[in-house]
Amino acid sequence: MDPTSTPRDRTDVLLEAVLGVSRGLDLESVLHRIVEAAVDLVDARYGALGLLGADKRIHRFLTVGMTEDEVAAVGPYPTGRGVLGELIRHPTPLRLPNLSAHVASVGFPAHHPPMRTFVGVPLRVHGSPFGNLYLTDKRGGGEFTAEDERVLEGLAAAASVAVENARLYDVARLRERWARANDRISRHVLAGSSPHDVLTLIASEAREVADADVTTTAVPDPTTGRLVLQSASGLDTEAQVGSVLAADGTFGTLTFRTGVLMVTDDASADERASLSLDLPGPLGPLAVWPLGQPGSARGVLAAGRLRGRPPFSSVVVEALGAFAAQAAVALELAEGRADAERVALLRDRERIARDLHDLAIQRLYATGLLLQRVARGTAPEVADQLTRAVDEVDETIALVRTTIYRLQSGEPSDGAHARRVGLRSRVITEVDATVAALGFTARLRFEGAVDTLVPPDIAEHVVAVLREALSNVARHAHASRAEVRLAVGDEVVLTVSDDGVGVQPGVPRSGLVNLARRAAESGGTLTVTQVNPEAVQTGTRLEWRVPLPADESLEP
Repeated sequence: MDPTSTPRDRTDVLLEAVLGVSRGLDLESVLHRIVEAAVDLVDARYGALGLLGADKRIHRFLTVGMTEDEVAAVGPYPTGRGVLGELIRHPTPLRLPNLSAHVASVGFPAHHPPMRTFVGVPLRVHGSPFGNLYLTDKRGGGEFTAEDERVLEGLAAAASVAVENARLYDVARLRERWARANDRISRHVLAGSSPHDVLTLIASEAREVADADVTTTAVPDPTTGRLVLQSASGLDTEAQVGSVLAADGTFGTLTFRTGVLMVTDDASADERASLSLDLPGPLGPLAVWPLGQPGSARGVLAAGRLRGRPPFSSVVVEALGAFAAQAAVALELAEGRADAERVALLRDRERIARDLHDLAIQRLYATGLLLQRVARGTAPEVADQLTRAVDEVDETIALVRTTIYRLQSGEPSDGAHARRVGLRSRVITEVDATVAALGFTARLRFEGAVDTLVPPDIAEHVVAVLREALSNVARHAHASRAEVRLAVGDEVVLTVSDDGVGVQPGVPRSGLVNLARRAAESGGTLTVTQVNPEAVQTGTRLEWRVPLPADESLEP
């Protein structure tokens, strides 16, 4: 700005800046306009707006005057130390001829552009500071003046109103989306939709309402207790449904065990803030809600935004907390329906068993007595035939009695007992058992109806092949990462891959020969290939593939 500008000129420029800031209702646009207007008003080279969190530290930092590469080179944004923290601790305007000379100065991080002169003013809403404007390096080499400071205070007053209006508008739109989504979810819950359908809908609606990049729901495996991804939305994570989440030490497991909401503004800075998924970039804001009350959580709902995006507001946290509660209701209703169906099934079995005993067995017994009586008065050759018929009746009675016992005890039919502990749970157990030997937890992913479609004999092969494959990784691969994928469709495909040294010469191949033999017995194949042939650590991918029998009738 021309230093010879008159006060009237400066007033006109300020009014134009205020009008520009007040034009939009989108909060993100309003914030950027504030910083740009401040830079123009005082003719600064650099400008920034630091938004404060509940802990009175900077949780959002918007800059003007630096390129994206310069911002990336500087590293994480400041949190409120040094001179920037002075405005937080003492929310009054601050003007300095030399930043480095101030007693609170802590210097600049590496790759930070040099900055000398400084002026900062607080931003307030209803009298309380919610952020600060920072301007540095007056163009032309001069210092910021008292007039610059007053103009910035005027802009800050107008900006505070604009920010409050934008926030109220954002909250109103969010609550509108929340109400629509809440209605859709409630109708599905009350209509008796399956838990999977409700959780899929909740993940989708939660992502839209929260303006998140990814949302997921996870529920525990009934046998192992490990959290399994039940639904996902965003960042191409839908294909990863069925993945088993990390066993311990993550936001998901902590929330599930304690029932306490976990929130962070920067997931990349907290090793616990991991979704155990393949994502295109690191997460920034992340929140995980329990599905249900503390001590009785039925799973977790997670929402994340990519790093660099603003954190979740309190209204978003409240909205998704309500979605999590609805998910818990859906799971509880589904469990209640399942219990009612089991009770009805047991009652039907008891009725059938009673009818078999009171009607079928009594009639068969009477028929046997009649045949015995007739046999006593007939020719020997006819008597022999009647005696054999009586024996057949006795065997039939024994079979009916066995059936009655099974119906009354709830014992499953042949073959189902072998699948009472599902293949999914057995695979999870095998992977967990190798953690100590591997030194890390292998990633695990399921695709398809693993427990329903795989017959017992193939399930036994799968478990044995997985055990041998993971043992090979632990003994020979020198790997830092491994992944297990079990996919079931027209065939069963078990894939175990790692980032190790590959199959080395001189290593015994007897284990692989056994795995190949198991595949051949079921009409399948075994292939072992390198993951990255050009890399030093080539890695190994073992794929065991067998077809499912087309004519086998399998019950869930």
